[in-house]
Amino acid sequence: MKTEKIQLAHGEAVLISYLHDLSPKFPNAERRQTVLILPGGGYATISDREAEPVALAYLAEGFNAFVLRYTVGEGAHWPQPLEDAQAALDWIVDHSGEYHVDTQRIALVGFSAGGHLAAAVGTQGRRRPSALVLGYPCLGQPQCGLMPMHPPALLGAADDKTPPTFLFSTYEDEVVPVTQTLRFAAELAEKEIPVECHVFQHGIHGLSLAKPFTSSGRIAKVDESVQQWHPMSVQWLRRLWGDYPTTLHERRPTAESLGAYCIDALGGSLMENQSCMRILCEYYPPMCRKEYAWGARPVTIRDLNAMLPHGMALTEEKLRELDEALRQVPLPEREA
Repeated sequence: MKTEKIQLAHGEAVLISYLHDLSPKFPNAERRQTVLILPGGGYATISDREAEPVALAYLAEGFNAFVLRYTVGEGAHWPQPLEDAQAALDWIVDHSGEYHVDTQRIALVGFSAGGHLAAAVGTQGRRRPSALVLGYPCLGQPQCGLMPMHPPALLGAADDKTPPTFLFSTYEDEVVPVTQTLRFAAELAEKEIPVECHVFQHGIHGLSLAKPFTSSGRIAKVDESVQQWHPMSVQWLRRLWGDYPTTLHERRPTAESLGAYCIDALGGSLMENQSCMRILCEYYPPMCRKEYAWGARPVTIRDLNAMLPHGMALTEEKLRELDEALRQVPLPEREA
C-alpha cells in the first residue's frame, strides 16, 4: 500500500490516497474500483473516525481509496465544500491512468455532513460519481440550517442523473432523524434509480464502522449489527459493477499434456511414474522422503527449483541434465 497527500489546486482542500501497489500477481485488477470518502463533522470539523479507518476497510476489499479533507470551519461558506468535492472527483478522473483508477466505477462514500456533501455531488454535481454510499446523511431541515455553512437541504433534489445509492442509518439516531434517509430512498425509487437502504434499530449518530477502534472509547459507538453496513456496501457495489474478472483456469501442465516427462511438468505428474521418481530422487535426495515429495506435487520442477535455497537448487546445467534424463522416460501408450 502507498499513501500520498495531494493539495488540490482549488481552495485549501487536501486529498489523501490509499492505493494498492502494482503487482504482476494482480493482472485482473490493474484498474481498481475506487471510493472517494467524505468524512462527517457537521461542516465544522473533519472526523478522523470516518476517514482513514474507512479507507483502509475498502482498501482491504480491493478498492483504491481517497479521503477528502474538504473546507470546513469558521469563515468557510457553501458551496466551497461542494467545489472541493467536485475538484477531488475531477482530479481522480484526470489522474486515473497514473493512479490505476477505473473511471466507470468510482463511488462517493459520505457520513453525516459528508453524506450531505456526497449527496450534493450526486444530485447537483457537474460531474457525477458512479454510485453513492451514504451513512446517516444529513439531508433536510432543520439539521442543514443548524450547521455553520447552512448548506441547502437535499430532500427533493434527486434528478435523473443521480447515481445508484446505498444508504444506512439507525432508528435511534438522535442527531439526524432516520426519516431523512427513508425519504431520500423513496425519492430515488420514485425516479427508478436503483437504491438499497438499511435501517438498523439500535445505534447513535456517527458510528463510522461501529467497531471498538473507531469508537473513541465510547461503548455507544460500538454496535455489532451496524458493523454489517460495510460488507453490505461492498456486496452492493460488486452487484452494481461486477467484481474483478476471474476467468482463467488453473494451469495443469502434466507430462501427458506436454507430450513428455520434463521439468516443465507438475511434480505430481512425474511422481506417478516410478522411473521419473527415481530420477528426481537422484537430483533432489530429499524427495525420497514422503513429506518433501508431497510438497512438490502442485508445482513444476522448474518452479520448484527456483524456490529452493541456494544449497539445494540445481544449477542451470544440472537442470538441463535433469530435463534430458526425464525426457528419456517414455510416456505410457494411450488406449485406443
